[in-house]
Amino acid sequence: MAFTYDDVAWLAEEGGLGDLWCLTFVHEVSEVEALRRLGADQESIRPLTYDELIDEDLFPETVLAGRVGDWTVLIEESGWTCTEADKAQALSAGTVTVAVLRHDYASDDFVYAVDGELVTYFNPKIPEWRHGSDPDRLNDLMREAGLDPDDVAGTGAKAPSSVSGALLLAARLTGVVLPPEIVKAPLMSGIIG
Repeated sequence: MAFTYDDVAWLAEEGGLGDLWCLTFVHEVSEVEALRRLGADQESIRPLTYDELIDEDLFPETVLAGRVGDWTVLIEESGWTCTEADKAQALSAGTVTVAVLRHDYASDDFVYAVDGELVTYFNPKIPEWRHGSDPDRLNDLMREAGLDPDDVAGTGAKAPSSVSGALLLAARLTGVVLPPEIVKAPLMSGIIG
């Protein structure tokens, strides 16, 4: 499926989760296993809705996990644990992990990790500064998402926002987007940290 900015607008432009969150997609790993890889105790893993997470003030220590196709989506409210190198490596062991951090008061991040290796990571506001074992691997997809890795002068096609571009890049890498109805449904949760 060819995703567009419209598919991610509810998160990027309309502030669906607010101004500080991290979404992490982990391929073919269950919700419980993804939470365990982050360090959640088995005793802390339980069903929880996003509204309960907010109402009970359980963030950022509690991470939500839901399923979209073959991917587990981890939702961190006011957190960024999944973009930390050791956590991204643990999540991606034997699989693929894609993380998008929206942090309106500091730095957004995009992480692409494969089999325990940080392949490409960068701040979507400065896509020309990439890091990782293969920082140029996603260049074509980045351009398509409006995050031109070579456009230092800022003259090329741009995403509506860096978050829009990062979410669109994640959607095109994973083949999924986080639909609003998943956020409203009961999800698995675990306390990390």
